[in-house]
Formats: sequence, C-alpha cells, structure tokens
Amino acid sequence: MTTDEANEQFISFYTAWRGKLFKAVAAWTGDRHAAEDVVQEVMIQVRRYWGRYSRPEILMYRLARQQLARRNAVPVQMDSLEQHHDTEEHTAGPSRDLDQKLDLLAALRRLPTRQREAVVLTEVCDLDQSTAAEILGISVSALKTHKARGLRTLHEQLAGRMAGARADLDGGNLT
Repeated sequence: MTTDEANEQFISFYTAWRGKLFKAVAAWTGDRHAAEDVVQEVMIQVRRYWGRYSRPEILMYRLARQQLARRNAVPVQMDSLEQHHDTEEHTAGPSRDLDQKLDLLAALRRLPTRQREAVVLTEVCDLDQSTAAEILGISVSALKTHKARGLRTLHEQLAGRMAGARADLDGGNLT
C-alpha cells in the first residue's frame, strides 16, 4: 500500500469513526473538553499504527480507554448545573429536553465503569455486541450482563427522578 492510499484510508476511517469515539468518551467522562483531547490523542496513535490492525476501530476504543485510565478521568460534577436547573421553572420544550439529557448523563456517570462502558458502546455508539465485547476484552455474554444491569439501574434512577418531578408538579397544582 502506498503512502497516498494509506492516507486516504485513514481519512475515510477518521471521518467515519471520530464522532462515534467522541460520543463514547464524552459519555464516559461527562467532560466534552477532555473527550476532545482524548479523541485527538487517540487518532494520532491510530494513524501511527495504521495498516497494522485489521479492525482499527477496536484499537481506537481500547486506546481511548487506556488514555482515560492514564488521565484518571473523574466525571464532571453536575451539582452546580442541577442546582441551577432546580431553581428554574421547568416546562415542556427545549429546557425539559436539556434536563432529561443532563439527568441521563448524570445517571450514566453513576454507573460502575464496566456497565457504563457497555451501555455507551451498545446504546450511544450503536456498536454490535460482538464488537463492543471485543473492545472491552470480555465475552459477549459478560457484555450482555453488564449492559442489562446498567440499563436496569438507569431505568430505576430515571424512573425515580421522573416520579419525584411528577409529585413536585402535582404538589404545585394543589396550591
């Protein structure tokens, strides 16, 4: 393969996979700026190893997980945003959509690492289970277990939050 062909292949790969990796890293960390840094570093590494791996997307996600582990990535604290939103009136529309996304991201960050990774790779990044399992270095059945536990926990957390919000709204209507 010539250098020009390798460059063209990498550019196609970068275009197809950069956004997916960014979504995964942003969901894992909750920090868009750290996610951007990790994605840039990972893509530089993938380019360095270009042509040596038959499935560079697997390498890409693994390198991202290694970068995050090295950085000791700590999820962004959402307390200030949640306090800000708690003081506002919530109505249907864009504000409510934003609240739901913030709730989901906060709930994702509360999951254990492996469950969060399984949910993000399969649900957010829409990767098939065998690819996600390969990225995480686990069996498909283990991935299914982590994903199911993570989704169940998310459902419980978000359902509880929604029930609390409904009670607040109902209480507000009584006065």
